[in-house]
Amino acid sequence: MPRTKRLEEATKTAGSVAHELNNLLTVIHINTEFLLASADNDATRIEELREIQRAAHRASTLARRLLAASRLEPFDPSIAASTRKRTPPRGAAKAKPVPAGERVTETVLLVDDEPGLRGLVKRVLTQRGYRVLEAEDGAIALRLAAGHVGEIDLVLTDVDMPNLGGRGMVEELKELSPDLNVLFMSGHPKEKVFPEPGRAKKVPYLQKPFTAETLCAEVRAALGYAA
Repeated sequence: MPRTKRLEEATKTAGSVAHELNNLLTVIHINTEFLLASADNDATRIEELREIQRAAHRASTLARRLLAASRLEPFDPSIAASTRKRTPPRGAAKAKPVPAGERVTETVLLVDDEPGLRGLVKRVLTQRGYRVLEAEDGAIALRLAAGHVGEIDLVLTDVDMPNLGGRGMVEELKELSPDLNVLFMSGHPKEKVFPEPGRAKKVPYLQKPFTAETLCAEVRAALGYAA
């Protein structure tokens, strides 16, 4: 195999591995947050969970290095640092679910082919009071949306999925509902997913791995609520 072909295959593999690693790291981030919320004042348990968080943040940096290598671009440490800043400091107030009896008004169509991540995102959003419909790819999401016309307030979708990806699915949904709110998510940088000049700045985007706090903040922003 020619050297250029081997290099092409290696960079492609690096990108694929980094993308899947970001899915797994999101699961680790959110599960650790759930465990911290139930740790009470057990200092030993809290420190063990904080160590898991620190390891996950280091792994996030490695994943971003892999993505940068797969694009043959320089690694930007400021991007990796932004993920670390999202971790609330020890003693920070924990997010509370919506109080019992409070009316739920928004429905989110969640589309992602990673079952573990999809289940956690649904759990986080449900605790915050959202109604969540879920699908494992774009084709299934279109069929689900057809049965809930006029009910969906936000489509939260991964970009790369089997059968039909997020961009293609959203294009079809927008033909019927042009004003539909959409929040894309991916392990790839936004500029790679939306390379069109000027478009990246306009598209709501959540890069993996993310925390529950970041997820909820981006969902609210995509729905038009102030931060």
